[in-house]
Amino acid sequence: MDDYPAADSIPEPSASIFHGELVDFLTNNQAMRKTARSALKQSLWAGGGALGGAFLMGPVGGLMGGIIGSVVGFLKSDEYDGALLAVMTLDGTQREALIGEVAQVLTVAGATASMQSTEAFHKLLKYAYHTII
Repeated sequence: MDDYPAADSIPEPSASIFHGELVDFLTNNQAMRKTARSALKQSLWAGGGALGGAFLMGPVGGLMGGIIGSVVGFLKSDEYDGALLAVMTLDGTQREALIGEVAQVLTVAGATASMQSTEAFHKLLKYAYHTII
């Protein structure tokens, strides 16, 4: 069932949800695509092992299956770099724009809600930015 009756128009999403640099980085950067694909394969092995072990032997089986699945996933994984290395290969302006957009997404998602203030979040962001560079 539709949330909006036919008489009501569907509202346009706000401009703040469109993050050009972030979407471009995640979809067009070959290193990031390889990282995402390889990490997904590796995590499926780990999760599948945990699920199978838990289904057959309960909580202890889940632990054992997760460990075994993680090892199998590691052995079967392709050689790939993490997302931080992919971010570090960007030029300065792209990297700064990307980190700014990620910060905006985290702020909108409520990442600052668990912190005492948004100032603490921005200090953490500044530290992360200088660590990546």
